[in-house]
Amino acid sequence: MRPAQLAGARPILERRATAVVALLSRGIAERELRVVREKLHWDPECARIEHVQDAVGPGNVGTVDVVAEHVTEVFTGFGERGVSAERVGAEVAEDVARYLAAGVPVGRHLADQLLLPMALGAGGSFRTLAPSKHAHTQADLLRAFLGVDIQLREVGERAWEIAVPARE
Repeated sequence: MRPAQLAGARPILERRATAVVALLSRGIAERELRVVREKLHWDPECARIEHVQDAVGPGNVGTVDVVAEHVTEVFTGFGERGVSAERVGAEVAEDVARYLAAGVPVGRHLADQLLLPMALGAGGSFRTLAPSKHAHTQADLLRAFLGVDIQLREVGERAWEIAVPARE
């Protein structure tokens, strides 16, 4: 087994924005997607609406998928009572914009999920956004339980590198 290496951003192969509404107006989904498309400067072909008719209760979620070679990043925003569709769309779009501007292959939430399999496997390294508190906690736990010396270091204004050595 070889160590995983994800150092630089990969070419984007596909971009998708999806708004799912359950027992709510299609207009909510349209407003979420309009904001996402405007903030990210994406064409309407990237957006689609799913309407769930047989749901237990009402709700909505907006997702954006950025598909690149070796990695697909998924960004999600959940609607809440009293939170506008525009705000849900804007928050998701801002997360996507930060990720794209950083030029890293791994997003913030995927970063903490990669630590355990890398620590149990052949190790490796990747570049990501500033690690979340969850990623720091995950690294601390893996150091304590597995003795793996995970390194997190800032390598640029928006980019960090996380290195996970192979277990001995």
